[in-house]
Amino acid sequence: MILRNKRTRERIQLSYIEFKNRFSKEMQVALESYLRTENNKPYFKPNKNPETDFYFNLQWNFNHFGNSNWYVERI
Repeated sequence: MILRNKRTRERIQLSYIEFKNRFSKEMQVALESYLRTENNKPYFKPNKNPETDFYFNLQWNFNHFGNSNWYVERI
């Protein structure tokens, strides 16, 4: 994964495991925001495991639901 800082434009390259370890708090915030958004939709049908939907498109969900100075540029 290639991540870029929004403020400094610094780029880092991490493996998926390193990404999960380093950005665990940001991932949790993004997941909670995603679940709140999906639960507020009137046509939302609860899934047995909504985390799989979140991780299916991790790049978009992390960038749009997270509150981080870093964003995923490329997976």
